[in-house]
Amino acid sequence: MITGYNTDVKHNSRVFHIQTEDKGDSSPHIESLIYVGGEILATRKTSYAEVIKDGRDDKAVQELMEQQHRTMIAAIQRGRFDAPDGSVRVPEGMSGTFEEDEEAETAPGRSGGESSTAGDRTLDQVILDYLASELNHEQIDCAFTPVPDLVAGKEAALRLRAHSSLSKQPVVGATVQIRILSTASKPVMVFQGKTSSDGSCPVTFQVPALSEGNAAAVIRVSSSIGSTEFKFPVKRKA
Repeated sequence: MITGYNTDVKHNSRVFHIQTEDKGDSSPHIESLIYVGGEILATRKTSYAEVIKDGRDDKAVQELMEQQHRTMIAAIQRGRFDAPDGSVRVPEGMSGTFEEDEEAETAPGRSGGESSTAGDRTLDQVILDYLASELNHEQIDCAFTPVPDLVAGKEAALRLRAHSSLSKQPVVGATVQIRILSTASKPVMVFQGKTSSDGSCPVTFQVPALSEGNAAAVIRVSSSIGSTEFKFPVKRKA
């Protein structure tokens, strides 16, 4: 199972939170949840069973997960969640709550190879939506050198580079925050910084020791064109 994406999008005085996750090989779906005010407004699930039928391909699944996540961001920015009276609504083709999704998934008469919620899309549809949205909407994209490989109790060193998804220009002055989340202790802020004129930010921090439980680093990058988060697991010291 691959770590997911979390992004806050401001639109019409509201903050929408999009969470996209890989549900794993036992239930090969990419699931996006749309939150408003801390409550789930809508959900979309896409099966990637075809992608892994000949073996697991984490890179392909990661790309599809990012595409769906970006599609949800673009849908919010295009106003697909805006009701005529100024409230929020569930767009046609998406289910209204997570609970409804779970009920639909186990409904009789569904074939096991198909995703079964009202928000189901084929992979081709998700990709086409994503490509269309990328033509019109700027988002923050980040590259990491090297890709974070975090080990408990050791120092991490990397360089983050933030750029806009459309113009590919560096995002200057973006805030970079890194927190360590653990099942055994409270969240810890381990790094704060800003991107420079070329969109880069050198990052060094000490990964806390991990005697029990699991942990992950959450890297949040925020700027005037939005914010995005990346999660990387923390490995126990060998």
